[in-house]
Amino acid sequence: MAKLIEDEVFMAFATYSTIVILKMMLMSPMTAFFRLTRGAFANEEDVALKPVEERKKLLRTHTDVERVRRCHQNDLENIIPFVLIGLLYALTGPKLSAALLHFRVFAACRIFHTIAYVCALPQPSRGLSWVVGMLVTFSMAYRVLSEVLVL
Repeated sequence: MAKLIEDEVFMAFATYSTIVILKMMLMSPMTAFFRLTRGAFANEEDVALKPVEERKKLLRTHTDVERVRRCHQNDLENIIPFVLIGLLYALTGPKLSAALLHFRVFAACRIFHTIAYVCALPQPSRGLSWVVGMLVTFSMAYRVLSEVLVL
């Protein structure tokens, strides 16, 4: 394990994985912020201390809140596979330059995807950032399978 920690590719993987995981984790407080500022709550207990008349108004959806929630869902669908496949990829011993390219492009795509989603930038900005990020993950998966495929 100590040698793995000293490996430059693994350190790069750990760095960029941590960046995208933290970005994903920040989506929860962002959702809470949008719920509070837009007055849109999903659960009865969230508004239990409010007067009865006000509760009905607060138990609703809001487009901004739903946009952040969908962005968070998209992170879960993309960052978890990146971390799992990226770990296996790092263990195949790729060149540092190739690994850095994969990790940096993916992290940049996810950060831009969030900006494009939350700020409602026109398509194809969000779609392209998603596609490029997926291609990075597929590229790493291809490397893993081509190095270790045993059937």
